Amino acid sequence: MLIILAGVIAAALVVPESLDFLVGIYAFGALLAFTIAHVSICRLRYKEPDARRPYRVPFSIRFRGGSLPLPAVFGAVVSAAGWVAVMVVHNPARYVGLGWMVAGTVMYVIYRRADEAPLLRRVTVAPEVLRAEPPRERDYGSILVPLFGTSLDEDIVQTAALLVAGEPTDEAAIDEATIEAVWIFVIPMSLPLDARLPEAQIKEARQALARAKAVGEEYTGVQVATATVRTRRAGHAIVDEARRRGVEAIVLGAEEPSLIRGGGRLGGRGGPLENFVGDVTKYVISKAECRVIVTAPAAGDSIAERRSRLAPASS
Repeated sequence: MLIILAGVIAAALVVPESLDFLVGIYAFGALLAFTIAHVSICRLRYKEPDARRPYRVPFSIRFRGGSLPLPAVFGAVVSAAGWVAVMVVHNPARYVGLGWMVAGTVMYVIYRRADEAPLLRRVTVAPEVLRAEPPRERDYGSILVPLFGTSLDEDIVQTAALLVAGEPTDEAAIDEATIEAVWIFVIPMSLPLDARLPEAQIKEARQALARAKAVGEEYTGVQVATATVRTRRAGHAIVDEARRRGVEAIVLGAEEPSLIRGGGRLGGRGGPLENFVGDVTKYVISKAECRVIVTAPAAGDSIAERRSRLAPASS
């Protein structure tokens, strides 16, 4: 706010379009700054005599128990004399410059009082505080991750964890960072929806959900809730679960394209194919009411290469 105000005042000073007026104001400020700088050198020689100085002003003399640099003394006297001369011979610079100093002093007092800091005492900030990075804000508070037992399951859980992980400051903030890991059982039409599932499939689902929970909760402030869903169509189940759970995003591992559709045609002479992902991915992107983030690997890619192919898509 103070910077904006100073900018507005500086712009207003140009309105008169008087070169003599601007030169006088510049001389007022420059000579005052030079005077303060030279006096500060002398002051520091006495206040911090043992401080490390890569460069020291030469021609110093011993005076009252300290080392007094004569060039700084000469510069301070000359600059101060020039500043006094500007105030005497240049009326606009005198009034505007002194008014500017009074306004700056008032703003300084207001700022220090608002910060509950002493007016005359130097406040030192630790270097660790200056170098510390601000807490990263979460991209999302809740994400749905559908699992199908593919090699991408762990990747998409890690992606979701990175999107919800942050630097929580209280328990409420931790509770808001949730990954909803859902295993999708696609039941064929030839069987009833509540048909008994093979033990091997149930075991696979439990292992995948347990692994998702372990991977996701390695990140700060992330909780992973697990569940299983039976459905006829995976895309419908994902969209319905996202709506019912009120998640802010879906992280989805797209079906891998075949070598012909994904590898042979996608980057070849035929140009990119519009339908290079499966029906589930297309349905979720088109029907979901929240953000959809798709991990879409090309056929034959390694896990590391797949992790670099994160493409956000808006529904």
